[in-house]
Formats: sequence, C-alpha cells, structure tokens
Amino acid sequence: MKFTEREMTVGIDRVAQQLFEATLAPWRKAKDTAWELLPKFEKYQRRAAVGEAVIPALLALPERPTVGATPEFTKDEYAAAAGSKPAAKLTKLVVEAMPVRRDPDALLGGDDFVVPDTLEGLD
Repeated sequence: MKFTEREMTVGIDRVAQQLFEATLAPWRKAKDTAWELLPKFEKYQRRAAVGEAVIPALLALPERPTVGATPEFTKDEYAAAAGSKPAAKLTKLVVEAMPVRRDPDALLGGDDFVVPDTLEGLD
C-alpha cells in the first residue's frame, strides 16, 4: 500500500514510544517524560528498529483508498504482508497509530480546507 511519509513516520514513532514505555518499570509514573528525556540517538535507534520490522510489511499491504479514516486490513492480510505473527501485530499497531487519512483533493480546496494563519493575506 502507498502510505505517505508522514503517516509512516507518525505510526512508527508512536509504536517505538509505546514499546519503550512497555519496558519501563510499572511503578514509574512519568512514562511520557521518560521518552522525552531519552537521548535523540536512542530514540532514533528505537524508531529504526521498528521501521526495519514494519516498512516492508506496510508496503506489501493491499491498496485501500481510505479517506477520513485509518485503513483497515484483516488478520490474514497483515500475516501475508508481514510473514510472521509478531511482525503482523507490530504492523497492525503502526497502521492503527497513523493519523487519519485526508482527501488529497482537499489540498486544492474544499469544505474542510483551512488556510494556515501564516499564509493569510499573502496575495
């Protein structure tokens, strides 16, 4: 399936953070703070590990033209794309963590099109 760079980046980042937080001791209260305090290189390593595991599977998923929602796939489609059960589950987590897909035509205008404040008045 064709995912945008932003969709894959957001999905992989969120799953890397969730996996990191899962390794923390249960009594640790500030899990979000722990991720923010993690050195950039360690964050990169965690993101890279998730990316290596899921990007081939993401690309192997069947095309689903979905607008206004996250694409949905069956367990069999995840399994066929990923090749193993753990990778299929990880791929599913990444897809579910992706932002909602927008209509590409909305870039040209439409009812829900909003011009950023920084571009207002630039004629």
